[in-house]
Amino acid sequence: MEVELPPYCFLSEAVEWVAFGRVPQVLHHSDGSTDEAVDYRFYWREMPDNFRPTMEYPWFDPLEFESLGVPVDKKYFAAAEKCAFEFVDDLPNRIAEFESKEPAFVENEDGSTFDFWKKMANDSREKLLELGPLKEFVDAVEAGFTPHQEIACAKLFQCLAKGEIGSEAIDYDRWDQMVEDGEYEAAARFEAVPPEAYSLDFDWMGDEILIAGRKFVALRVKTADVLKNRSFLLHTGMAVTVERFGAFYMSGNASRSSPQAKRGRRTAVDWSLMKSHLTQLALSNELPDGKENCIYALIVFAEKELGRAPSRTTVQRNMATELDALYAQT
Repeated sequence: MEVELPPYCFLSEAVEWVAFGRVPQVLHHSDGSTDEAVDYRFYWREMPDNFRPTMEYPWFDPLEFESLGVPVDKKYFAAAEKCAFEFVDDLPNRIAEFESKEPAFVENEDGSTFDFWKKMANDSREKLLELGPLKEFVDAVEAGFTPHQEIACAKLFQCLAKGEIGSEAIDYDRWDQMVEDGEYEAAARFEAVPPEAYSLDFDWMGDEILIAGRKFVALRVKTADVLKNRSFLLHTGMAVTVERFGAFYMSGNASRSSPQAKRGRRTAVDWSLMKSHLTQLALSNELPDGKENCIYALIVFAEKELGRAPSRTTVQRNMATELDALYAQT
């Protein structure tokens, strides 16, 4: 698959590039505010939802098991697909959070009522019972890739600590303050990360870093610098014969599965549906008490109905007009 290398990639993407051969690529995006397609991953209008990569491999591909010599149980793929994007590890915390909330009763069409937060806790508990054992099995299989990832981190550490690969990130406190002031574009300023900020015990997949006690986010590296050090960092590619048909390429193993086919941006939030839901809440006199509670209720709705939970800041920014109008008198 022909890919378009971006000028920058997240540090976690660089780790997977070095460890597993997953080449980072531009994630073209247009939100209607400009005629020009932009790279969603570092687009200021989408922050903070893009402080970490949104293009992910839900599970390891058969070719990755083969190329790195990692043993695989065929049941892994079905189990991994079922657990993908379900955030199984977060379910215990979600259950505890839902159970700690004050009851919020919702009326059914038949006139009966139920506690919304209690239902959310029960639904999450059922999901944990179903997916918990599968996630443990998936983690055990994927542990075979851990040595390759650790070697990649060690290699990148050498290059970053020597200044051979440049990196930069966004000062989170500065971003947060400027967002509060409505200066979204100016807030998205990247600053150079000094080589001495890195250490071997650093969280290489978190895309965050502490510099002089301050948290920096959206940590990224220059792809050109990775390529300059390719002989040290990257695996030697396997030579294959390919044929080109227009914009498409076909190789001798084209019938094999490819992680690229499963790769893609998670479903974007449908803001028209979110606004419609908010209107329905208002018309049925079910608005939560206070704008802040309403924002978190909208996040829960998006997670349940749309499969994606936007951040508080994103909801506040995209629905500010509607929220302000509904809560203007409170």
